Amino acid sequence: MISLKLRSKISAPKVLVIDDEVQLAEVCRAVLQNAGAKAKVIYDGADAEEAIQAFRPDIIISDIKMPEVRGDELLVMLRDHGYPTPVIMVTGLERTKISIPKDCPNLFALIYKPIEYEQLVRTVQNCLNIIEARQLNEALMQRLFEASKSELTFEEWQNTALDGIVDTMNKRRAS
Repeated sequence: MISLKLRSKISAPKVLVIDDEVQLAEVCRAVLQNAGAKAKVIYDGADAEEAIQAFRPDIIISDIKMPEVRGDELLVMLRDHGYPTPVIMVTGLERTKISIPKDCPNLFALIYKPIEYEQLVRTVQNCLNIIEARQLNEALMQRLFEASKSELTFEEWQNTALDGIVDTMNKRRAS
């Protein structure tokens, strides 16, 4: 079995696996659980929204080609309903036959079948690292905002602060 262990401040990160290939989905569940995740499997994208609301996954792993609701449709649903959950897409399709909407911010990675399970665990780990970095950035920005005692709203203050950071970075690059 895979020897990689997920390292995360999120204790037992929750991963939802959506794939109509039962055997593949169950192997993914076993690999992820062995790596330290809490994994749940559903076999149809049509059940995804209910499963997401009930399980509240940190990450979703989904096949693209499924009979009821395809993975690309899942991405659109997540975007349209405001779910921020990152998605790792899995497919056996050729690159030329993959249709993923460009305006779906949830897409984190695309893995081709046959799945290399160590690659799957590494991809989940990379996704967790980004989730944790975003959480840390949000917490730090909130602390800086509170310390600034600004009269602006947090969103206004944050936009101003980020614009200043971008300007500083651009000036450093130009010199």
